[in-house]
Amino acid sequence: MPQQEDKNVRWLAKLLPSATPRPDPVSIWSVTARDARTFFCIAGTLWVVAFAFIVYKSAADSPTRPVGARSIGDCVLAVLTDFGNVGIAIGILSMLLAPLANATGEIVMSLYQAMVNRLVIPVIEAHKAEGRREGRTQVMEEWRAWNERRLAAERAGTEFDESPPGEALAHVD
Repeated sequence: MPQQEDKNVRWLAKLLPSATPRPDPVSIWSVTARDARTFFCIAGTLWVVAFAFIVYKSAADSPTRPVGARSIGDCVLAVLTDFGNVGIAIGILSMLLAPLANATGEIVMSLYQAMVNRLVIPVIEAHKAEGRREGRTQVMEEWRAWNERRLAAERAGTEFDESPPGEALAHVD
């Protein structure tokens, strides 16, 4: 039966490659989902900036006629002509920058984690140790004061019915 399932998966993979689970890509031509998201963010930003620049350039690039004298069609044609040439460059630049941006992000996060491990965690541990020392000192003082009151009551011959420190906490539920 597993051979039949394998055959069905291969058939489905040929029909709908995106419907079958794939391991992480290894080919240089493959794009991971993270790189694709980064690519679209970079490409979208660059396209908006390039489009704004080209519109500005085409509106201001008419030395013979004032801006209002050009028709809308002339401006749109100039923008599309320039943008067609720039669009390919933006796509290529985005493909090159996406893995670089992700690698830079990984390096920054690794450095951040190293800084936290080296600088922040030791400070936290030192504060915890200091809190434990202060807590032990406080508990010892409570026991010492309780014992002194108990011995004083014993010497005076009076009844001592005070519960030991911490016993009240043990009975609270």
